[in-house]
Amino acid sequence: FWLKFQDCAPAMASPSYEEEERRIRLECVEYLQEQIQYLRREQENMSTSQTSDLVRDMCQKAGDFATELSDVWGRNNSAVAAPPILIETVLEDELGKIGWDFHANRVQMVGTCCAGFAKPPSPTQVLNVLTAVCARLK
Repeated sequence: FWLKFQDCAPAMASPSYEEEERRIRLECVEYLQEQIQYLRREQENMSTSQTSDLVRDMCQKAGDFATELSDVWGRNNSAVAAPPILIETVLEDELGKIGWDFHANRVQMVGTCCAGFAKPPSPTQVLNVLTAVCARLK
């Protein structure tokens, strides 16, 4: 006789993975475009350290977007491994071109015996990479 409130409420359809992937991807592109605008304004005044900090912060934020998307997948498809996340794969590919390791969030290791680090990217290199990433994610 007594109905619970939740039994009376209309069922809310959860967004599909594809809808969430698109929303998160576009949110990431918007964030990256803000970074591009910042770089265009400030690149002449940025030190190597400031540029590396910007790339580190950007990788962390992009990683957060990817984690959010993985969580969406897990809620709806817990029995199946998540597909590759485009945000991660594109950033990994493009940042690798300028010697940045997306997952380690630092410049890449170089050499085999006595490994060192690659040279940190310049603001212009980062600007070019972010522009390419946005084009690929749109």
